[in-house]
Amino acid sequence: MRQPLVTPRLILRRLEPADAGVIHAYRADPEVARYQSWEPASAEEVEDYIKRLQGVALLTPGAWFQLGIVRRDTGELIGDCGIHARADEPRQVELGITLAPAAQRQGFAAEAMGALLDYLFTRTETHRVCCSVDPRNRSCLRLLEKLGLRREAHLVESLWIKGEWADDVVFGLLRKEWTSRVEKGQGT
Repeated sequence: MRQPLVTPRLILRRLEPADAGVIHAYRADPEVARYQSWEPASAEEVEDYIKRLQGVALLTPGAWFQLGIVRRDTGELIGDCGIHARADEPRQVELGITLAPAAQRQGFAAEAMGALLDYLFTRTETHRVCCSVDPRNRSCLRLLEKLGLRREAHLVESLWIKGEWADDVVFGLLRKEWTSRVEKGQGT
């Protein structure tokens, strides 16, 4: 992705070193971090990660790539989307999303993820997208269902995370399913 993705209210763009403090602040919030596996210990850790992303392509097989979610009206960074192309089959992509508390429950997550799904399925060779979610994260479950992803599996106590066993619900969506939704006016 050479150019940012622009939606009616958002810009999805590469992260910049200046974003590190904001990202660390919302990812350090206990309610935000509750279901996240990446909890950077400091803004410096985030900045180091962002610097490592410079020059890395969006769909580099085996690597996680974060895009910043920015409000168009204010220029404020309100979250990030994670993209991971599988190392063994880069046409299969895992997505994740994190929003700052002040940006939640305003439709920003659906707008950002919808734009990212549309980009992946219309401008890249992506065949399948999946998302892995702790089933206690009900707002994320609703988001994925709203976007047309289907529940494919519920793995019981399959992840050791933050000192406890957690369930994992896997959602998936194929290119042909996204295309069908868009043709019916149910896409972004």
